[in-house]
Amino acid sequence: MGYTWLIVLWLAVGYRVPEPDSAHGVLADVYRLAHAAGLIAVGIAVSVAAYILGVIATRLGLSATYAVGAALRRTAIAPITPGHQREVQANKALVYVAVSRLAERFSHDAAFRSQLLDQLMADPPADLPDRAKAEWEHLALAHRWTRHWVVRRVVDAETLADQLKADSYNIILRLRGSSDPLALEHNRLDSEADFRIAMFAPLAAACVVLAIRWSPWCLLALPFLITLIYVGVAARTEAEQGIAAALAAGQVNDPSLARLDTIPIPLRAGGSTVIASDSAADTPDQGDPDDTLATPG
Repeated sequence: MGYTWLIVLWLAVGYRVPEPDSAHGVLADVYRLAHAAGLIAVGIAVSVAAYILGVIATRLGLSATYAVGAALRRTAIAPITPGHQREVQANKALVYVAVSRLAERFSHDAAFRSQLLDQLMADPPADLPDRAKAEWEHLALAHRWTRHWVVRRVVDAETLADQLKADSYNIILRLRGSSDPLALEHNRLDSEADFRIAMFAPLAAACVVLAIRWSPWCLLALPFLITLIYVGVAARTEAEQGIAAALAAGQVNDPSLARLDTIPIPLRAGGSTVIASDSAADTPDQGDPDDTLATPG
Protein backbone atom coordinates (compact mmCIF):
# COMPACT_ATOMS: atom_id res chain seq x y z
CA MET A 1 0.00 0.00 0.00
CA GLY A 2 2.77 2.41 0.93
CA TYR A 3 4.66 1.69 -2.29
CA THR A 4 1.53 2.53 -4.26
CA TRP A 5 1.33 5.93 -2.60
CA LEU A 6 5.05 6.49 -3.24
CA ILE A 7 4.51 5.80 -6.93
CA VAL A 8 1.60 8.25 -6.97
CA LEU A 9 3.73 10.91 -5.29
CA TRP A 10 6.56 10.30 -7.74
CA LEU A 11 4.20 10.61 -10.69
CA ALA A 12 2.83 13.84 -9.24
CA VAL A 13 6.06 15.64 -8.30
CA GLY A 14 8.95 13.47 -9.47
CA TYR A 15 9.41 15.41 -12.69
CA ARG A 16 10.09 18.53 -10.62
CA VAL A 17 12.99 16.93 -8.73
CA PRO A 18 16.35 18.04 -10.20
CA GLU A 19 18.83 15.49 -11.49
CA PRO A 20 21.90 14.82 -9.29
CA ASP A 21 24.14 16.97 -11.49
CA SER A 22 21.91 20.03 -11.12
CA ALA A 23 20.83 19.54 -7.50
CA HIS A 24 22.03 21.83 -4.74
CA GLY A 25 21.49 22.38 -1.05
CA VAL A 26 19.71 19.70 0.98
CA LEU A 27 18.73 17.74 -2.12
CA ALA A 28 22.37 17.52 -3.18
CA ASP A 29 23.23 16.23 0.30
CA VAL A 30 20.54 13.57 -0.02
CA TYR A 31 21.96 12.45 -3.37
CA ARG A 32 25.47 12.20 -1.89
CA LEU A 33 24.16 10.27 1.13
CA ALA A 34 22.31 7.83 -1.13
CA HIS A 35 25.41 7.33 -3.26
CA ALA A 36 27.58 6.70 -0.21
CA ALA A 37 25.10 4.33 1.46
CA GLY A 38 24.53 2.15 -1.59
CA LEU A 39 21.48 0.59 -3.18
CA ILE A 40 20.66 -1.75 -0.28
CA ALA A 41 20.53 1.09 2.24
CA VAL A 42 18.47 3.19 -0.15
CA GLY A 43 16.05 0.30 -0.60
CA ILE A 44 15.68 -0.08 3.16
CA ALA A 45 15.07 3.65 3.57
CA VAL A 46 12.45 3.63 0.82
CA SER A 47 10.74 0.63 2.41
CA VAL A 48 10.59 2.36 5.79
CA ALA A 49 9.18 5.48 4.15
CA ALA A 50 6.63 3.38 2.27
CA TYR A 51 5.58 1.65 5.50
CA ILE A 52 5.08 4.92 7.39
CA LEU A 53 3.26 6.49 4.47
CA GLY A 54 1.12 3.39 4.03
CA VAL A 55 0.09 3.26 7.70
CA ILE A 56 -0.99 6.90 7.70
CA ALA A 57 -2.49 7.07 4.22
CA THR A 58 -4.38 3.78 4.55
CA ARG A 59 -6.17 4.88 7.69
CA LEU A 60 -6.97 8.29 6.23
CA GLY A 61 -8.11 6.72 2.96
CA LEU A 62 -10.37 4.21 4.69
CA SER A 63 -11.87 6.91 6.90
CA ALA A 64 -12.53 9.13 3.89
CA THR A 65 -14.06 6.26 1.91
CA TYR A 66 -16.34 5.26 4.78
CA ALA A 67 -17.37 8.90 5.33
CA VAL A 68 -18.27 9.32 1.66
CA GLY A 69 -20.16 6.02 1.74
CA ALA A 70 -22.13 7.09 4.80
CA ALA A 71 -23.03 10.37 3.09
CA LEU A 72 -24.15 8.59 -0.08
CA ARG A 73 -26.40 6.27 1.93
CA ARG A 74 -28.38 9.35 2.95
CA THR A 75 -29.08 10.27 -0.67
CA ALA A 76 -31.39 8.99 -3.38
CA ILE A 77 -28.72 6.60 -4.70
CA ALA A 78 -28.46 4.78 -1.38
CA PRO A 79 -29.95 1.49 -2.71
CA ILE A 80 -27.04 0.98 -5.12
CA THR A 81 -24.28 1.73 -2.62
CA PRO A 82 -22.32 -1.26 -1.27
CA GLY A 83 -22.80 -0.12 2.31
CA HIS A 84 -26.58 -0.17 1.94
CA GLN A 85 -26.50 -3.67 0.49
CA ARG A 86 -24.28 -4.78 3.36
CA GLU A 87 -26.72 -3.39 5.92
CA VAL A 88 -29.62 -5.18 4.25
CA GLN A 89 -27.77 -8.50 4.24
CA ALA A 90 -26.61 -8.02 7.84
CA ASN A 91 -30.15 -7.28 9.03
CA LYS A 92 -31.49 -10.36 7.24
CA ALA A 93 -28.79 -12.51 8.82
CA LEU A 94 -29.45 -11.17 12.32
CA VAL A 95 -33.20 -11.65 11.91
CA TYR A 96 -32.53 -15.26 10.97
CA VAL A 97 -30.27 -15.68 14.01
CA ALA A 98 -32.95 -14.33 16.35
CA VAL A 99 -35.72 -16.41 14.77
CA SER A 100 -33.60 -19.58 14.92
CA ARG A 101 -32.87 -19.08 18.61
CA LEU A 102 -36.50 -18.32 19.45
CA ALA A 103 -37.62 -21.34 17.45
CA GLU A 104 -35.54 -23.47 19.81
CA ARG A 105 -37.11 -21.70 22.77
CA PHE A 106 -40.51 -22.36 21.23
CA SER A 107 -39.74 -26.09 21.35
CA HIS A 108 -38.94 -26.36 25.05
CA ASP A 109 -40.62 -23.36 26.72
CA ALA A 110 -44.33 -24.17 27.03
CA ALA A 111 -45.33 -20.76 28.40
CA PHE A 112 -43.49 -18.92 25.63
CA ARG A 113 -44.97 -21.28 23.05
CA SER A 114 -48.46 -20.63 24.38
CA GLN A 115 -47.96 -16.86 24.16
CA LEU A 116 -46.84 -17.06 20.56
CA LEU A 117 -49.70 -19.35 19.59
CA ASP A 118 -52.22 -17.11 21.36
CA GLN A 119 -50.89 -14.18 19.37
CA LEU A 120 -51.10 -16.22 16.17
CA MET A 121 -54.71 -17.16 16.91
CA ALA A 122 -55.55 -13.52 17.62
CA ASP A 123 -54.29 -12.56 14.16
CA PRO A 124 -54.51 -15.71 12.02
CA PRO A 125 -53.10 -15.73 8.49
CA ALA A 126 -55.85 -14.98 6.00
CA ASP A 127 -54.25 -17.00 3.21
CA LEU A 128 -54.09 -20.28 5.17
CA PRO A 129 -56.80 -22.68 6.41
CA ASP A 130 -58.23 -22.06 9.86
CA ARG A 131 -56.60 -24.24 12.50
CA ALA A 132 -57.12 -24.72 16.21
CA LYS A 133 -54.37 -23.72 18.62
CA ALA A 134 -53.56 -27.35 19.40
CA GLU A 135 -53.24 -28.13 15.71
CA TRP A 136 -50.83 -25.23 15.19
CA GLU A 137 -48.83 -26.38 18.21
CA HIS A 138 -48.56 -29.94 16.92
CA LEU A 139 -47.59 -28.77 13.45
CA ALA A 140 -44.97 -26.33 14.75
CA LEU A 141 -43.39 -28.87 17.08
CA ALA A 142 -43.29 -31.48 14.35
CA HIS A 143 -41.70 -29.35 11.63
CA ARG A 144 -38.78 -26.97 11.93
CA TRP A 145 -39.86 -24.79 9.00
CA THR A 146 -43.33 -24.26 10.48
CA ARG A 147 -41.81 -23.40 13.84
CA HIS A 148 -39.64 -20.76 12.19
CA TRP A 149 -42.63 -19.45 10.28
CA VAL A 150 -44.72 -19.03 13.44
CA VAL A 151 -41.91 -17.23 15.25
CA ARG A 152 -41.20 -14.99 12.26
CA ARG A 153 -44.86 -14.04 11.89
CA VAL A 154 -45.55 -13.35 15.56
CA VAL A 155 -42.26 -12.01 16.93
CA ASP A 156 -40.92 -8.54 16.15
CA ALA A 157 -37.64 -10.02 14.96
CA GLU A 158 -36.39 -6.70 13.56
CA THR A 159 -36.23 -5.21 17.07
CA LEU A 160 -34.25 -8.21 18.30
CA ALA A 161 -31.96 -7.95 15.27
CA ASP A 162 -31.26 -4.31 16.14
CA GLN A 163 -30.30 -5.39 19.66
CA LEU A 164 -27.95 -8.05 18.31
CA LYS A 165 -26.49 -5.56 15.85
CA ALA A 166 -25.74 -3.14 18.68
CA ASP A 167 -23.84 -5.93 20.45
CA SER A 168 -22.15 -7.34 17.33
CA TYR A 169 -18.80 -5.73 18.15
CA ASN A 170 -18.78 -7.35 21.59
CA ILE A 171 -19.74 -10.69 20.07
CA ILE A 172 -16.68 -10.57 17.82
CA LEU A 173 -14.46 -9.51 20.72
CA ARG A 174 -15.66 -12.46 22.79
CA LEU A 175 -14.95 -14.81 19.88
CA ARG A 176 -11.44 -13.40 19.55
CA GLY A 177 -10.88 -13.74 23.27
CA SER A 178 -11.83 -17.41 23.14
CA SER A 179 -9.47 -18.02 20.17
CA ASP A 180 -12.37 -19.46 18.23
CA PRO A 181 -11.40 -20.48 14.65
CA LEU A 182 -14.46 -18.58 13.49
CA ALA A 183 -12.86 -15.38 14.76
CA LEU A 184 -9.72 -16.11 12.74
CA GLU A 185 -11.78 -16.54 9.57
CA HIS A 186 -13.66 -13.33 10.35
CA ASN A 187 -10.39 -11.47 10.86
CA ARG A 188 -9.03 -12.79 7.56
CA LEU A 189 -12.06 -11.65 5.59
CA ASP A 190 -12.19 -8.34 7.44
CA SER A 191 -8.52 -7.64 6.69
CA GLU A 192 -9.06 -8.58 3.06
CA ALA A 193 -12.00 -6.18 2.93
CA ASP A 194 -9.89 -3.35 4.35
CA PHE A 195 -7.12 -4.05 1.83
CA ARG A 196 -9.48 -4.01 -1.16
CA ILE A 197 -11.20 -0.82 -0.05
CA ALA A 198 -7.93 0.89 0.90
CA MET A 199 -6.47 0.23 -2.57
CA PHE A 200 -9.15 2.41 -4.14
CA ALA A 201 -7.73 5.72 -2.87
CA PRO A 202 -4.13 5.42 -4.20
CA LEU A 203 -5.23 3.94 -7.52
CA ALA A 204 -7.85 6.66 -7.95
CA ALA A 205 -5.21 9.27 -7.11
CA ALA A 206 -2.92 7.73 -9.73
CA CYS A 207 -5.70 8.02 -12.32
CA VAL A 208 -6.18 11.69 -11.48
CA VAL A 209 -2.44 12.42 -11.67
CA LEU A 210 -2.14 10.61 -15.01
CA ALA A 211 -5.19 12.45 -16.31
CA ILE A 212 -3.55 15.77 -15.45
CA ARG A 213 -0.08 14.91 -16.71
CA TRP A 214 -0.89 12.64 -19.62
CA SER A 215 -4.48 12.21 -20.85
CA PRO A 216 -7.98 12.80 -19.44
CA TRP A 217 -8.88 9.37 -20.79
CA CYS A 218 -7.23 7.91 -17.69
CA LEU A 219 -10.28 9.00 -15.70
CA LEU A 220 -12.26 6.28 -17.47
CA ALA A 221 -10.56 3.79 -15.14
CA LEU A 222 -12.28 5.28 -12.07
CA PRO A 223 -15.59 3.39 -12.49
CA PHE A 224 -13.65 0.13 -12.66
CA LEU A 225 -11.75 1.03 -9.50
CA ILE A 226 -15.03 1.53 -7.65
CA THR A 227 -15.43 -2.23 -8.05
CA LEU A 228 -12.72 -2.57 -5.39
CA ILE A 229 -15.06 -0.99 -2.87
CA TYR A 230 -17.88 -3.36 -3.81
CA VAL A 231 -15.72 -6.48 -3.54
CA GLY A 232 -14.25 -5.18 -0.29
CA VAL A 233 -17.68 -4.68 1.23
CA ALA A 234 -18.66 -8.10 -0.12
CA ALA A 235 -15.79 -9.67 1.84
CA ARG A 236 -16.93 -7.89 5.00
CA THR A 237 -20.49 -9.04 4.39
CA GLU A 238 -19.23 -12.61 4.01
CA ALA A 239 -17.39 -12.29 7.32
CA GLU A 240 -20.52 -11.07 9.09
CA GLN A 241 -22.69 -13.75 7.54
CA GLY A 242 -20.22 -16.39 8.68
CA ILE A 243 -20.63 -15.21 12.27
CA ALA A 244 -24.41 -15.11 11.90
CA ALA A 245 -24.54 -18.62 10.42
CA ALA A 246 -22.49 -20.00 13.30
CA LEU A 247 -24.73 -18.28 15.84
CA ALA A 248 -27.89 -19.53 14.16
CA ALA A 249 -26.53 -23.09 13.96
CA GLY A 250 -25.63 -23.10 17.64
CA GLN A 251 -21.90 -23.47 17.00
CA VAL A 252 -21.36 -20.40 19.18
CA ASN A 253 -23.39 -19.82 22.33
CA ASP A 254 -22.87 -16.13 22.96
CA PRO A 255 -24.47 -14.35 25.95
CA SER A 256 -26.26 -12.00 23.54
CA LEU A 257 -28.13 -14.99 22.16
CA ALA A 258 -28.46 -16.85 25.43
CA ARG A 259 -30.51 -14.04 26.92
CA LEU A 260 -33.15 -14.59 24.23
CA ASP A 261 -33.99 -17.79 26.13
CA THR A 262 -35.27 -15.86 29.14
CA ILE A 263 -35.98 -12.20 28.39
CA PRO A 264 -39.42 -10.85 27.40
CA ILE A 265 -39.79 -10.92 23.63
CA PRO A 266 -41.44 -8.16 21.55
CA LEU A 267 -44.45 -9.51 19.64
CA ARG A 268 -46.36 -8.06 16.74
CA ALA A 269 -49.91 -7.02 17.61
CA GLY A 270 -52.03 -5.43 14.92
CA GLY A 271 -49.15 -3.48 13.48
CA SER A 272 -47.78 -2.49 16.89
CA THR A 273 -45.41 -4.25 19.26
CA VAL A 274 -46.17 -5.77 22.64
CA ILE A 275 -43.78 -7.45 25.04
CA ALA A 276 -44.34 -11.07 25.92
CA SER A 277 -44.16 -11.70 29.65
CA ASP A 278 -41.10 -13.49 30.97
CA SER A 279 -41.27 -17.24 31.34
CA ALA A 280 -38.96 -20.08 32.22
CA ALA A 281 -38.46 -23.29 30.34
CA ASP A 282 -40.58 -25.98 31.96
CA THR A 283 -40.91 -28.78 29.45
CA PRO A 284 -38.28 -30.94 27.76
CA ASP A 285 -37.22 -30.32 24.18
CA GLN A 286 -39.49 -32.26 21.87
CA GLY A 287 -37.05 -32.00 19.00
CA ASP A 288 -38.00 -32.56 15.38
CA PRO A 289 -39.83 -35.87 15.01
CA ASP A 290 -40.03 -35.26 11.26
CA ASP A 291 -37.14 -33.68 9.39
CA THR A 292 -39.40 -32.93 6.43
CA LEU A 293 -39.95 -29.19 6.03
CA ALA A 294 -43.71 -28.71 6.16
CA THR A 295 -45.56 -25.61 5.09
CA PRO A 296 -48.22 -24.27 7.45
CA GLY A 297 -50.86 -24.98 4.82
